[in-house]
Amino acid sequence: MSEAVLLAHARLLERYLSAVREVSGDLPMTEHDPIAASPCEVGAPDADGHVLWRPLRRAPPSDLASLQHEAGITLSSALHSWLSIWWCLPFEATFAGESMVLLGLAGPAEEKAFGAQLRAHLSVRRQRGETDTVPVAALFDGRFLTVDNVSGRVFLESSERLLGVVSPSLAALLEKVVPLAL
Repeated sequence: MSEAVLLAHARLLERYLSAVREVSGDLPMTEHDPIAASPCEVGAPDADGHVLWRPLRRAPPSDLASLQHEAGITLSSALHSWLSIWWCLPFEATFAGESMVLLGLAGPAEEKAFGAQLRAHLSVRRQRGETDTVPVAALFDGRFLTVDNVSGRVFLESSERLLGVVSPSLAALLEKVVPLAL
């Protein structure tokens, strides 16, 4: 495990919850999915089908074996730390003036689905002769942030190409991300 990512991720989640509480006085709210309810959900859905949620620390952490097998990759320590410790719904944030949705695994069904999505992402990159990257955030214009599985650098990518390095590491990115309470 990457201690730097574990600490940066926990601090980011604390900043997010604080921002939401400052605006709403409560936990974040999401639409309840009766087919794939998240362990992050707190209480029962309201009359409109919305439910409060909060990040939930996994006990024990996931070994991510099925995700890695499905995707055909052995995740770096930093990426393993990002994905294996918390169940967390995606939430909006900004980084370097860009609005984005930070990706998270909301529960077992999403972990399985992410393995298949990651396999497709890696297949395209490998066909182009590029290194393995793992998406960690999606920008609203179709670009996304990825982490290089070997170097740990964070890239800005489009579906066609790598656009540049935006952070030297996932931990450094997480420390600079500003969560948005919407």
